[in-house]
Amino acid sequence: MARREHVENGPALVLAPVGRDAAVICSMLQADGTFALEQRSLTELVGNLGEAAAAVIAEEALTHEDRGSLARWILNQPPWSDFPFVLLTLRAARNPQPDLVELLGNVTVLERPLAAASLKSAVKAAVRARVKQRQTESYLDQLTHLTDSLERRIEDRTHELANANRRLMAEMVERERTEVALRHAHKMEAVGQLTGGIAHDFNNLLTTIMGNLQLLGLRIEDERLQRYLRNAMHGAERGAKLVKQLMAFSRKQHLAPEPIDINELAGVVAELLSRTIGTGIRLEVATQEGLWPALVDPTQLELMLLNLAFNARDAMPTGGTIVIETTALNRVPDQLASELKAGQYVCISVKDTGTGMPPDVLARAFDPFFTTKAPGKGTGLGLSQVYGFARQSGGTVKIETELGRGTVVRIFLPRSTEAVVAGQGSSEPTASARGTALVIDDDADVRETTGGMLETLGYRVVATDDLEAALAALGRESVDLALVDLAMPKISGVDVGRQLRQRSPRLPILFCSGFPDLIEENRKRISKEAFLSKPYSLADLAAKIEAISGAKPIAVDPSAAVMNG
Repeated sequence: MARREHVENGPALVLAPVGRDAAVICSMLQADGTFALEQRSLTELVGNLGEAAAAVIAEEALTHEDRGSLARWILNQPPWSDFPFVLLTLRAARNPQPDLVELLGNVTVLERPLAAASLKSAVKAAVRARVKQRQTESYLDQLTHLTDSLERRIEDRTHELANANRRLMAEMVERERTEVALRHAHKMEAVGQLTGGIAHDFNNLLTTIMGNLQLLGLRIEDERLQRYLRNAMHGAERGAKLVKQLMAFSRKQHLAPEPIDINELAGVVAELLSRTIGTGIRLEVATQEGLWPALVDPTQLELMLLNLAFNARDAMPTGGTIVIETTALNRVPDQLASELKAGQYVCISVKDTGTGMPPDVLARAFDPFFTTKAPGKGTGLGLSQVYGFARQSGGTVKIETELGRGTVVRIFLPRSTEAVVAGQGSSEPTASARGTALVIDDDADVRETTGGMLETLGYRVVATDDLEAALAALGRESVDLALVDLAMPKISGVDVGRQLRQRSPRLPILFCSGFPDLIEENRKRISKEAFLSKPYSLADLAAKIEAISGAKPIAVDPSAAVMNG
């Protein structure tokens, strides 16, 4: 009975075609515990070699047979295999044929007649060698499996690391972009605070200068002196315009946002531009149908669009095309998430086919006083004013540009949930006699100038910088109008107005300021009609008095009017 392990390792094949040699050898090996199978032909033996542990072959079985199939099987063994053969030769032949030894390779040669012990020993050695080869095969399979598994793990880990690296790079790029945007926002905020403070002081100075120039203009008839006054007034007007641009950039101008049909406004701007943009410039309007309203100050937006259109014209010295385009944004794009709150927006763009901007110019495009125009051709406040207006309106501005291809400036504005309301005409003011005007301002020059302007309009003036004195004046005489500065050092102008109203509930009060942040803070308590922005002209003052007091229209010499730049 063969031992189980030998059976599991495969049989020993025996090919001896002459006589009963094969049967005798098989019986001998079986008795020794080696599982043996007799083979009837070389073809049968070659077919069973893959599952065998060894092969015993008589020399004569190979002498006259075609050995090609055996040679191919031996040649095509896997790397771990070196199949063991036992070759039985005849003693008379002394040495086996050399080509047989070379063919079989791993071969043990035994001469016949055989000693049983020699045969058993040779076959057992061959079987043990094959067992070790099979173990090597198993180890190689395990190693291959481990190698494949390791390679897959390395591949998976490499893929994970590559993904992590891509995410890290994307996060680094996003962080850098965010840091750049944050630094830019901090810089713009710091410059805005500085310019806002300067603009406030300049507004008071310009109110004094322009008011006194107007008053002088009403009292001087000499044409040469009038010319000097006009020149001085022109300079003051330019200063007022410059201050207003600074206020726009610093987001401290007074805005009156309302639901606006942007498509309609784009058409109005295009009509204005068609008469002033010049020859060689083609103007197009592309509006999105059904565009919802935007919440914005229409007058200021119109000025911004005109500003951008003229910039576009200047960027096309040989002519080109300007396109005003409107679109809706259902959500905030990722690249604007750091600047806009979540919600829906309206975008109005001004495109040109001009020279475009190089990267260094684009990086400074919104900086105040930065300009690439020749001296005297621009203040450098145009784009910074647009930027400040958009940010104060709850939106933002983006520039896309390419050298030689043109520029697109996009203004993003919050959507209005209210419908556009058509404007209504003001009611006719009721006639009212002029009377006493109370001026309360902490700046002595402004008090004197405003007083002179009110006197020119027919009012008797009581001026003070003190609340107690104002209340005393209100108690001892009839006051028909009060002008109150919002920026008082000890008490806010709103509180002054409240105490005046407690004494005289029907008193018309006009609040003035060169610092519109104050009016924004008190928007719910002060109507738009009751606010007058510094610097103001005689005509501005007369119009506001008419609006809040219901006084009959006050005639003002147009030549003395000053544009509230």
